[in-house]
Amino acid sequence: MFFLTPRYLKHAKLLHKGVTRFINYKRDILPPAKLEEITVLRSSLEDAMRSRDKGRIDTLTTEINTACERALPHASHSEFADNIEVFFVAIVIALGIRTYIAQPFKIPTGSMQPTLYGLVANQTKEDPTPNVLARVKDWVTGRSYFNVVASHTGKLRMKDPLTEHSVMGFFTHCEMHYEDGETQWIWAPIRQLATDPDFNLGFLDYVGAQITPDGTQLTPDSQRLRSVYDLAGRQITKGQLLARGTLDTGDHVLVNKFSYHFRKPTRGEVFVFTTQNIGGIGVPAEQGSQHYIKRLAGVPGDELEVASPLLKINGKVAEEPGFKRVMSGTEEQPKDGYRGYAAPWRVHGQYSRFLLRPQQYVALGDNSYNSSDSRVWGVVPERNLVGPALFCYFPLGRNWGLIR
Repeated sequence: MFFLTPRYLKHAKLLHKGVTRFINYKRDILPPAKLEEITVLRSSLEDAMRSRDKGRIDTLTTEINTACERALPHASHSEFADNIEVFFVAIVIALGIRTYIAQPFKIPTGSMQPTLYGLVANQTKEDPTPNVLARVKDWVTGRSYFNVVASHTGKLRMKDPLTEHSVMGFFTHCEMHYEDGETQWIWAPIRQLATDPDFNLGFLDYVGAQITPDGTQLTPDSQRLRSVYDLAGRQITKGQLLARGTLDTGDHVLVNKFSYHFRKPTRGEVFVFTTQNIGGIGVPAEQGSQHYIKRLAGVPGDELEVASPLLKINGKVAEEPGFKRVMSGTEEQPKDGYRGYAAPWRVHGQYSRFLLRPQQYVALGDNSYNSSDSRVWGVVPERNLVGPALFCYFPLGRNWGLIR
C-alpha cells in the first residue's frame, strides 16, 4: 500500500530546507539574537513536522518568514541597490554608444547655413519677451528672449570677467564677475555677449562703433572679434542694459561614429571631423582638438576647383544634391539662403584647386561666404574623420529631420 505525503508536509520540508540554507549563508552577518531566534523556530518546525501538526506548521511558516525578513537590517534596501546598479550599467552603455556609435553635437557657427544653423542673435530696441505660453512655444523651436540689466554697481574683475558654464552639458549661460565678488548670471552663450554686435550694443557699447574708448580705430572684422578680456575692469552701473534681443539656438545633430569603420566617406554628405592634425586651422595647443562640421566635397583621387559660384569635381560641375543646392543661388541673387561657392580670396583663403592624394579629403561649408574651410586651411586627413551627420533632433521645425 502506498501513502501519499500531505501537501502541507511537502511545503514544510521546502520551508525547512530554505531556512537551513538561510542560516548557513547568513550566519556570519546575522545578529546573534536573530540567529538564535531562527534556529529555535526551525527546531519547532521539525517537531511539528514529526507530529504532523498542520495548524502548528502554518503558524510557524508565518513566524519563520517574518523572522528571516527582519533578520537583516539592510535587506529592505536591496531594490534600491539593484536600481543603482541598473542606473550605472545604463550610464556605461550610454557612454559606449556615445564613444563608438553615435554622438550629439551642437552647431556653434553659421558656416553651414541654411542647411544647419549655428547661433543667431538679434538685438532689439524694446524688451522682446512675450508671454509665458509664447516663450514655451518658441523655446521648442529654438528661440530664447533676453532683457538683462545689471543687478549690481561695480567694476568687473581683471581676470575672466565673463565665464561660460552649462548645466549637465545643456543650458549654456555666462557669469559676469565683479571685483568685489558679486556675480550675475546671463542666460546666453559667451560668443554672443562678447563678440556679436548685433546682440549686445547696450553691454559692449564700443563694439560695433568705429572708435574704442582708448581711441583705437576698428575695422569691421576686428569689431566682431573683440575679446572678452576687453571687459576687464569695466565699470558697470546697476540698472545698465546688459543684453536685449533674441537668440536662436544652434541646431543639435546626431553624428554616426560607426559607419566609417565599414564604408568609405561619401562625397556630398555632411560630416564631422577633428582639427588636431590640421595646422592651418591654428587651434592653440592648450585648447586641444575641436570638432568641425562641413560638407565633404572631395575624396581621395578627386581633382576639385572652386570656380565661383560653381564647384567643379574632376572637370565637371558637382552633381550631388547638396552641392546643387549651394550652387542654386549667387551672391547677387541668393536662393533659399544659398549663394553659391565663394572664391577663396573672399574668405582670406589660398586654395582654389585640390588634387587629393590617398587619405585626403576636402571640407566646404554651405554658407560659403562665411565659412573657414579647406579653401583657407587645406585638406582634412583621414584620421581626423569622425562620421556623417545623420539627424537634426533640436530645435523642432526649421531643419529638424534627416540631414541632406
